[in-house]
Amino acid sequence: MVSNYIPKNSLLGPTRVQRIAKKLIEEATDDRKLALDAYRFFRQMVDENPNDSVAKNCMVSLLKVAQDSKNNVIKILNLVVKMEESTEDTKTKASKGTENSVFNELDSLLND
Repeated sequence: MVSNYIPKNSLLGPTRVQRIAKKLIEEATDDRKLALDAYRFFRQMVDENPNDSVAKNCMVSLLKVAQDSKNNVIKILNLVVKMEESTEDTKTKASKGTENSVFNELDSLLND
């Protein structure tokens, strides 16, 4: 007979969320580097031909991608800090007898 898998730790525990956040930050950093490399490529094209409007539009789009990736890293770090704060609050509430689910915590963080 098949038994159900029961994880020993929370599926969205602090260490797992931090690991996911770290991976997302690394991916955002890679995206930013690629966007800036592509920006430099189109910048060279504009330097060679100042009338190339397609290259100028690509430059603007790539700068937006680079800035968005930086903003996403800031949002991720902000969420992790809020999660840590709420985890500390939950620990103090749990010691007083009030329980709070990790899903409820994440839901409240996303709605802030």
